[in-house]
This record gives sequence, C-alpha cells and structure tokens, in this order.
Amino acid sequence: MQEFVRYFKKRFMRFVLFPLKLVPIKRNRIFIHNDLSGNYSANPRYVAEYLLKHYPGRFQVIFSVKQPEKYKQLKLRIKFVRFNSVQYFWYAMTTKVFVSNSGGYSYLPLRKTQYVINTHHGGGAYKTCGKDMFEDTYLFRKDLLLAARQTDVFLSTCKKFTSALNRSNLIPLNRFWEIGMPRNDILVNGNTELRVRVRKKLGLHDGEYLVLFAPTYRKPEDNYFKESIAISYGIDCGRVCKALKKRFGGEWKFGFRLHPCVTNRDELPKGNIIDLSDYEEMQELILAADVMINDFSSSMWDFMLTGKPCFTYAVDLEHYARTTKLYTPVSEWPFPKSVNNDELEKNILDFDEKKYRDSCKRHYESLGGCETGKATKLVCRRIYEVCYGKGQYRRS
Repeated sequence: MQEFVRYFKKRFMRFVLFPLKLVPIKRNRIFIHNDLSGNYSANPRYVAEYLLKHYPGRFQVIFSVKQPEKYKQLKLRIKFVRFNSVQYFWYAMTTKVFVSNSGGYSYLPLRKTQYVINTHHGGGAYKTCGKDMFEDTYLFRKDLLLAARQTDVFLSTCKKFTSALNRSNLIPLNRFWEIGMPRNDILVNGNTELRVRVRKKLGLHDGEYLVLFAPTYRKPEDNYFKESIAISYGIDCGRVCKALKKRFGGEWKFGFRLHPCVTNRDELPKGNIIDLSDYEEMQELILAADVMINDFSSSMWDFMLTGKPCFTYAVDLEHYARTTKLYTPVSEWPFPKSVNNDELEKNILDFDEKKYRDSCKRHYESLGGCETGKATKLVCRRIYEVCYGKGQYRRS
C-alpha cells in the first residue's frame, strides 16, 4: 500500500504541474537541488560555485534548500528557493539544466529539451539502494523509471557502482559518466590553502591534529522508514586521542559529525569533543582532518582518496554485515576494523602505514575507481555545452 501511495503522489504531481510545460524554458537557467540534506553543500555547491567563477554572467543559478533565509548573508549570485515551494516548481519546470545529488525530479514532468544531471552523494559501492534495498515489485520498478527515464547523466566514482545502479535504479548504462564526484576534486588534488583556512575556523593550532568521527545514520530495529537516529557506539574520545598521540605524536582534538539525515540527536559522544554536526560542508572537514573514524558511511571512500588513516568502529559491525545487503562486503573494506574501544585503541597503536596504503590501493582498483579530480570542471563544461551548444544533448 505504501509504494502505491508513493507512486500515485508522483503521478498526481506530474498531472498538476503539466500546464507549466507551456511556459518557455530559460536557456541559461540552472536549477541545483541538494536532495540529501537540503542545504548549500556537497556536489551541488561545488557545481554552483564553479559556474559562477568560471562562467561569470552566463548563467542564472537557482539553488533549492530547506531554509533559504540562512544564505542571504552570503551575498552570492545565486537565488535560493525553498524546496517544494511554488518557486521551486516554477524554476524547476523552466530550467534548462536540473542538477541533483539524489532525486527531487521524479515527480516533475520534465521536457526532453531539459537536461538532468545526477551527481549522486556517495562514493564507492557499499550500501545498497533501489530495488536491491526494497522489495522488487512491478509498481516499485515503475516508480524508479520515473526518475531513470529523465536522467541524462549519472556521475559514478567507480565501475562497480555503475554496474550496481544500472541494475538497482534502472539507469541505462550509457547514462553513467565515470569521472568521480565534484566534491571529491579537492581531496584528489589537495588544497593546502583551504585546509589551513578550515583548520583555523575550527580553532586548531599548529601542532594540533583532528580526528573526525563521522558515523552514518541508523534506523531503529533496522527499519528504513523509522526516524533516523545518531549512534555514538560509546566511543571513548579521550582514549582515542591518547592512542593517536602515542602512535602519531602531537596533540589531538576529537571532532564528531552527525549524518545530515539524522533527526534525533540525543546520543552524542561523551568527553572533550568538537561538535561539527552543523558544519555543512563535509568535504572541508575531511580535508582538515588527519584521521577518520567511521562505521558504515560512504565518506570512508572520500577519506581514502586523501591517503590519510581511516578506521572502522561500530559495536554492531557483525550484525550489520550479517543483516544488511551490501555491494562490497565489510570483509573487503581496507580499513582496520573494531567493535569496541579496546580493539580501536589497538588498531591505532598498531597502524601500519604501508600495509594500509597497499590495501586501499587494491580496494580502489578492485572497485574500478574512476575519480579524475576534474569532475567539477567536466560537469560545468557539459552544462555550458547544453545551454549554448547546438542541441546535441537531447534526451531520446
């Protein structure tokens, strides 16, 4: 019944919005939507800022967020609109290019002359999605096809992801563009100036190092439709920092960042921590951090690109591996794994840099990694060609 209601709502919205197809498309309008967290961050942000910097005056950039009033003080040449508002639908239906990092367009009756780029929001190929995650029914497939048929380009960070999403989300293989994600360009190429700036913003001094604990959201009783909750796993922040100091030297600060989908923030790590949950741009934190501790978040793929140490820590690691469908088994992840503070401390103290780097290299190659460090540039060039070219990019 639930999937019927979901599919019916999308069809109904397409019917209601159909008259907007009579309104002319604005050739230089770019509509950008952060469907994952609803803020000004991640792949959508990097695309928007590159367009403004490298194609000044050529585009009208519309950015969809949950709270547009938050960004007025930024004084950017971007018009922020509220997600699912009248403005949202008006601009989305009259844009030439629609950029999303997840969805937000399956209920829009877009025209073939409009161009949709899905940058996605996670690297590697770990947690399942689409019909690999839910029951594969006729109605669910029809639901998936609403978005799949309107997707012109779907960015991919590795060949295994391409194969998985082709099957699970019914995206045609020829729609995938294996160039990596825009947000990962700064991690692949490095950006010393930005790293220094972010560390200063976080209050870190010379000789101080940052360990970033960034677990993903969890659902009570493994029920996807329940409220997202934060899990700290009882991590001992002080013990972690002492172990890091003993292994790597220097003074360590413990930073904690909740996944943007978490709605219940009752559980936080105890101790002397820096709560970075409201710091919108995760990639800046990854750039500034010296070590990451993760559980099942695909941000471990992003952090791996920096070459810096990443550790896996989750008390329910075995349960997760046993009960959760994964594209890449936990046993194949290259990060030292622990299910309690004793194991985490030991993994830090025994960390072997060469072994870790070799393991990460094998993992990246086994998944068919294809991060180019030029994803932002390539996507924005494609946007320019779509808007100012001779119509060669038209959905069939």
